[in-house]
Amino acid sequence: MTLLALLALILGMSLAKLLRRPIPPLRHPWVLLFSPLPEVLAAFTPLPTSLAQGLTYALVALGAALNLHLWGMYPLLLGALLNATPILLYGGMPVDSVALDKAGLSAYRDFLLHRKDGLHYLGSAFPLGDWIPLPGRVVSPGDLTIALGLFLIPVLGERRSDHAPRTRA
Repeated sequence: MTLLALLALILGMSLAKLLRRPIPPLRHPWVLLFSPLPEVLAAFTPLPTSLAQGLTYALVALGAALNLHLWGMYPLLLGALLNATPILLYGGMPVDSVALDKAGLSAYRDFLLHRKDGLHYLGSAFPLGDWIPLPGRVVSPGDLTIALGLFLIPVLGERRSDHAPRTRA
């Protein structure tokens, strides 16, 4: 998901630059910048992966809520909710085995079957789990919605405030 998110943000910023749109300001950007930190810590410490994921999604939700003046935060928040739902309901993110094969990741089947990362597991993934194959990745509808939000943040920019003076085009 991280690579997809970075790619979406880079594409959005590139399009915004081509369209000569200003990059919108983030309020409290440190919240979003630190959102992956719990997952990184979980990779090197005994912090349970489910707790790390919960903290990550809490930070993403907080960062999005603090920045609802940006249009792209709405799909980002929705995507985080779509991803958090199966994790909270099932204690992990299900990954579809057919999608895994189509993405060229069959070698990870045993790894997922035994839940070795503490979060992902091989199971029925439709509709909210990881069931959409991409080259070298299997993603969820939530992942794609987060990527859409990250793309739209620089492209669409800020929502117009009700207090802003309206001008005719």
